[in-house]
Amino acid sequence: MKIMLIEDHKMLAQYLKTDLESSGEIQVDILENRQDLEVKLKEESYDLFLVDINLDGLAKGENGLKLSETLIQEYGSNVLILTGYNLDYYQEKAKEIGCSGFISKEESAQSLLNKIRGACLENKTYFPPKTHLPEKLTETELKILRLYASGKSRKEVAKESFMSTSSLAVLLNRIYSKLEVKNYQEMVQKAREIGYIDPF
Repeated sequence: MKIMLIEDHKMLAQYLKTDLESSGEIQVDILENRQDLEVKLKEESYDLFLVDINLDGLAKGENGLKLSETLIQEYGSNVLILTGYNLDYYQEKAKEIGCSGFISKEESAQSLLNKIRGACLENKTYFPPKTHLPEKLTETELKILRLYASGKSRKEVAKESFMSTSSLAVLLNRIYSKLEVKNYQEMVQKAREIGYIDPF
């Protein structure tokens, strides 16, 4: 099997390449530059692409999922998302665009190899179970959450939301309750995990 690894962390990419190729079953090419992708695809054919979500050097607004969508739609490629994030929102996006799986970077090389085999040879898919999703936020609550996550102070958030700081405090406590968190840091982290704000 021949796969392309699209991962901008060079040490991790080389580590994965060495581990996977030690099986004797797989040849791994590492893509270091997004601009080289089209050239590579004209020269070589691949059984599968391993793609990280968070990649440097992509066009504005593009991430590993957008790139994967291009590979699937334009080239009919088989794609496994390789990521350090366990986010339901991004898992669902990966499913929607037709990826074969959403795989943690913390998995062992043997586990990853088994999933590559399954995706390539048996058309298997690999998505972890969904985490418990909290009560849905209203549009106003989402706006407040995103303002806080952007680094604005309580006074700035209150001003931009046209409310008093006391009203904002009540709303913030409601957000904490819905997200099942205790403080600002937990709120932002939970919002990233469930896709309310971009983790990148």
